[in-house]
Amino acid sequence: MSLSDLASLGSVVSGFAVLTSLIYLALQVRQTERNQQISIRHSRVTRTVELHIALADPAVADAWLHGLGSPQEITQTEVIQFINLCRALFFHFEDSFYQREEGLLNDDAFETVVAGARLLARSPGVRAAWRIARPNFGGRFLDFMDGVVAGSAAEPPVDLSLEAWKVAFASEASRTSLDGNPVPGFKGRRELRSHSYDT
Repeated sequence: MSLSDLASLGSVVSGFAVLTSLIYLALQVRQTERNQQISIRHSRVTRTVELHIALADPAVADAWLHGLGSPQEITQTEVIQFINLCRALFFHFEDSFYQREEGLLNDDAFETVVAGARLLARSPGVRAAWRIARPNFGGRFLDFMDGVVAGSAAEPPVDLSLEAWKVAFASEASRTSLDGNPVPGFKGRRELRSHSYDT
C-alpha cells in the first residue's frame, strides 16, 4: 500500500470519526432537550398541584369561593387573599405562555394551560382580579390574557356549589359500565338515596 493510499485511508477514517462524533453530539443535544422538557413539565405540574392544594386550604377556601362568585359575602381580608391567589395563577399562566413561545412547552401541554385559564376566566371574580392585576404584566402575554378573559366573559361560571356536586355525583353513580352492568361500588339510585349528604 502506497503512502498516498495510506493518506486516503486516514482521511476516510478521520471523516468517519468526525461523522460519528457529530451523530453522537446530535443525539446528546436531543436527549438534553428532552430532559429539559421533562424537567419543565414536572415543574409546571408541581406548581399547578401546589396551587390547587393552596386553594383547598381551609384558611383560604372561603376567600376563593366568595371571590369567584359571592361578592356580597366576601370580606376585605378575603378580597386580598383572593386577588393574591389569582395573581399566582396569572404568573403561572404567564410562565407557561412564554415557555410555549420559546419552544419549551409542547402544544398539548399549552392547550391544557389555555383550557384552565378559560375555565377560570368564566368567573366574574377572576375577571375582576385580572383587571386589578393587569398592570403587573406586559408584552404578548397581556394580549393573550386579555383575549382569554374577553372570550370567557360570555360563558357561565362553573358551579362549585354543594348542590351542583350532589347532582353530578348522583349522575355519575347511576351510570352503567360499557357492558351494561352497574358501575362497581354502586348499587344504583336507591343506594344513593340511602346516604345522607347533609351531615
